[in-house]
Parts: sequence; C-alpha cells; structure tokens
Amino acid sequence: MPARPGGVPARAGVISAAMNLEPQKASEVRNHSGVARVLASITILVLAAVTILVVLEVIPRSAFTEIAGKTAMIVGVCAVSALAIGFLSRR
Repeated sequence: MPARPGGVPARAGVISAAMNLEPQKASEVRNHSGVARVLASITILVLAAVTILVVLEVIPRSAFTEIAGKTAMIVGVCAVSALAIGFLSRR
C-alpha cells in the first residue's frame, strides 16, 4: 500500500460519503403540511358540528349571530398571525 505523508498507509477502495448535517427539506415541508391538514380537519368538523346544532335549534340563531362576527374576526387574526409566523420562519 502506498503511504500517506507522515507514514500512515492509505486504505485502498474505501470511499466515505460526505456527512450532511442539514435536515431534509422535504420532511420539513411534509411535517408542516401534516399539521395544517390536521388543523383544517378539526376546524371543518367544529364548524359542521356548530352548524348542525344551529339547524336543530340547540343553539338559538340569535346567540349564534352575536358570536359569529366576533368569531370571524378572531379566526382572521389567527390566520394572518399564522401566515406571518410562517413567512418569518422561512427567512
């Protein structure tokens, strides 16, 4: 075997791959989309349940209309906040 500088013999035929310590980008995207899907599913189920309760008059329409405007504003603030946090975390 040929010797390296310093008298250490070189190994023949051994090639080691470079180490990649960065996280896989595809898995990060998959994790975020999975969380988004779960939250969207929960939101749809909650909205469906509330709608059913209003139709069956378990929740009076007057009470629902009072809360609906406030709920829409809260959902809007949460959505804009989530988008802003997502945008800032990519930088």
